[in-house]
Amino acid sequence: MELKKTPLIIAIAGKGGVGKTIITTLIAKAISTSYKFKLLLIDADPTHPHLSKMVQLVPEKSLEKIRSELIDKSISKEADIQTIAETIDFEVYSAIKESKGFSLFSIGQPEGPGCFCPSNALLRKVIESISNDFDVVLIDCEAGLEQINRMVIRSVDIILIVSDISLRSIETAKSISESAKKFTQYRKIGVIVNRVKGDINIILDKLKEYDLPLFALIPEDELITKFDLEGRALIKIPEDSVSFQKITDNIEKLLEI
Repeated sequence: MELKKTPLIIAIAGKGGVGKTIITTLIAKAISTSYKFKLLLIDADPTHPHLSKMVQLVPEKSLEKIRSELIDKSISKEADIQTIAETIDFEVYSAIKESKGFSLFSIGQPEGPGCFCPSNALLRKVIESISNDFDVVLIDCEAGLEQINRMVIRSVDIILIVSDISLRSIETAKSISESAKKFTQYRKIGVIVNRVKGDINIILDKLKEYDLPLFALIPEDELITKFDLEGRALIKIPEDSVSFQKITDNIEKLLEI
């Protein structure tokens, strides 16, 4: 298929613990397996940056490390502000780790205590500046509403809200959807219900009540549990796994806007 728009920027959001990074990894595998798009993954979770391990691609330097080093140079007068500003893009591009199927950039964890606001503000500019060099950008967001409310992902085209089969995660999905309408410019939004098992009619009814479009139902997958317990990179999961098959079945619908 050909994309109707490039770059196509997709943000994966949701409540903590629902499997956002797992879904991001499965989507990355599906896209890199089925298409020849130039794909960038952004690990935008500063508290639990697990994406790089799941896709077996660890950058040497994170955005937070770049920011910290530039601050140190400014304080020590090694470089003036203008020179520092002019080198940010170069530093960011140098920090992108590449593999055969995709590239990865990570926000990283702050080295000291405090708010993630400076890194989030810089991440917004990074997303808008480097996205044009890729066909598809997948952003594994921080849990909750922070990055949406601070307009970190304001330029996204598609927002996928990951939920599990708990009412609390559906309530969070509703809040994310409401914030996204105010603070982003998305073209399409949908919910992926993860770890599905048993009767979930209550969950489906809530999605309809909240006017949240259902994108896909991903079943409970023993292979994912096994990979997690063994510390194996999820990107290596067999293509016949039930979760990967479900993502693959829906990937073309995802990429259309």
